[in-house]
Amino acid sequence: MNLLGQAISHHGQKQPRKHRTLGRGLAASLLFVAAGAQAQTLSLSEAYQRMLGRDAQYEILDIEQSIAEELVLQARGERLPRVGLNIEYIETQQEIVNQDNTTFQEGTSNYPTTTVTFSVRQPVYDRVRWKKMPLAQAEQALVSAQAVVARNELTTLLIDSYLDVARAQISYDQSRVMVRARSQLASDLQLRVDAGTIEADTFLRAQSDVFEARAQQTEREFDRTTALFELQRFVGPDVSGVAYAGASVGIPNYNALVNSFSLERLREVSPAIQVAKAEIDIAARQEEIAKAAFLPTAQLTLEYTYEETEGSLFGGGSTVQSTELGLQADWLIYEGGVRRSKLREARSRVEIANLRLGQITELSERRYEALTEGLKRALASVQSVGQERAAAERRLAAAQEQQEAGRIGPEAGLEARLRRDTLALQGQIARLRVVQIQAQILALFGALDVPTLSQDFSGA
Repeated sequence: MNLLGQAISHHGQKQPRKHRTLGRGLAASLLFVAAGAQAQTLSLSEAYQRMLGRDAQYEILDIEQSIAEELVLQARGERLPRVGLNIEYIETQQEIVNQDNTTFQEGTSNYPTTTVTFSVRQPVYDRVRWKKMPLAQAEQALVSAQAVVARNELTTLLIDSYLDVARAQISYDQSRVMVRARSQLASDLQLRVDAGTIEADTFLRAQSDVFEARAQQTEREFDRTTALFELQRFVGPDVSGVAYAGASVGIPNYNALVNSFSLERLREVSPAIQVAKAEIDIAARQEEIAKAAFLPTAQLTLEYTYEETEGSLFGGGSTVQSTELGLQADWLIYEGGVRRSKLREARSRVEIANLRLGQITELSERRYEALTEGLKRALASVQSVGQERAAAERRLAAAQEQQEAGRIGPEAGLEARLRRDTLALQGQIARLRVVQIQAQILALFGALDVPTLSQDFSGA
């Protein structure tokens, strides 16, 4: 799969019903009424493309990367010469109040002076200025790594919401199967009550089961509405369901997945760990700049000046041209301890960044271990449900044979068929849990490939 991003945290766990608010359910119901006839079913790829067009966070990430590029250009510009042009015009009024010179005992004059200065200054040694470029590049790398994490987090949230809708759809289908089976049994029992072959109490119990099944169907419909409402935050209101193939969705081989996405590889490619490493690089660059502040600086200067004066009190005008070429060196001796304080601050930030790397690495490893263990249990659940369904198929066949032989009534056959159909839907839910855990493992590695997952979910 293509690497796209990573997310350590996951979203979309089914909330307990007691924590759901009536307002959210009402908002979702009203939203469906407004969507009306334009509602449609989306594949994961279609939902992802919609999210790209709707979520402002993607635009923010692009802007932040543009800003990082500008910072690199600014740091590169610090190494280039400074060229300046200064034009100065001065009107001078001169008046002799007292003078020992017998020729100019008193007098007044007004004359202008125009000065044009062209200067070039090129730094030849400035460690602080030189190290701003690597710092800007490290910050750009950090922004890119953070963008990968942010994009992967959004994609993970979308996938979890998408699969929550798929789970709710399957549960709703399961409740419909229950209602249909219970209603059919109640109808058959009604005929037998009318024929006088059974007591009315049996029919009444079956009718009670129908009411219970319909209540459960209403609850499952509410769950589906709520799940769709969460998904519509990403894709818009005109969505009525998701494309999920159910039993035909492929599930991974545990050993192949763990071998391809091992704990050692997680430490190398995890986007969250890459962000922590980028933060260490920035802290180290800032420490180097703090150290460089103790060193002297030097720059070459070239200055050309043209000055023109039109008349004065003591004679005619003048034109003066001068060119200066020199080397300027500066060394700050004392500044109140600011540089040493900044150096201590930079070293503390390096220490914090290293501690954060260790923390994120540990959390990533623990989450990986929890997910792989969860995947193992989910695969075992799929196998267990499959075995139960095979047994239910055999029991259904046996019940049909006994019913045809007249040894049992239709109730046993209906119950056996209901058990088989229910287990088939439970198997789909179990497989869904497997693919959801698989997606979360891929997210840890930044390996979420939406088109491939979309094809898997659709059974292509």
